[in-house]
Amino acid sequence: MSKHQPPLFETERLLLTWPGPEQIDGYYDAIIGTNIFDTMFWEGPSEPQDLHDWWAENVLRDPSDLSLSLEVAVIERASDRCIGGMALRPVEGDSKIIDIGYGLAADSHGKGYATEAVGRLVDEAFSKRGAERIFGNAFVGNHSSRRVLEKLGFVCEGTQRRCVYKRGVWLDQWMIAITRPDWESRRAKPGAGALV
Repeated sequence: MSKHQPPLFETERLLLTWPGPEQIDGYYDAIIGTNIFDTMFWEGPSEPQDLHDWWAENVLRDPSDLSLSLEVAVIERASDRCIGGMALRPVEGDSKIIDIGYGLAADSHGKGYATEAVGRLVDEAFSKRGAERIFGNAFVGNHSSRRVLEKLGFVCEGTQRRCVYKRGVWLDQWMIAITRPDWESRRAKPGAGALV
């Protein structure tokens, strides 16, 4: 059991926080047997206990320690169902440079949830956590993930060739990033909304 207060980031349709046991089980059922792992570094859990153990370990980290990775589940408000997971991972413990990762269950794709959730964590990282640069990686060909980031003002900076070995094949990946000046410029545009 964690001694830390769970993080809570809200959007219109989502809660980004730590999941409960039933939500973890539901997420396992939603992802097993789907193709979501084709576009992720992670190959997925082999049994529900893997996810429970992973979350038990993550909730021991203090979410207010900016040098540590911040992991949250993506909870759909309407159903109270865990539909994905996200992370802000400081590079070498430096909260100014953050690697963002995310994945959603296949039945939640195409609804704008990824853009909504990633946008909320990007705002959090820049406005409250001191980030200067946030980057995400996507396998070349994963246009959906790339579009999520580009909608939020990220820019594809290039392709890292043959940098990930997955399922017996060397894969290329896109490096997609946003900097604080990019984010500030985007937030200053009319209709962008207030800073969080």
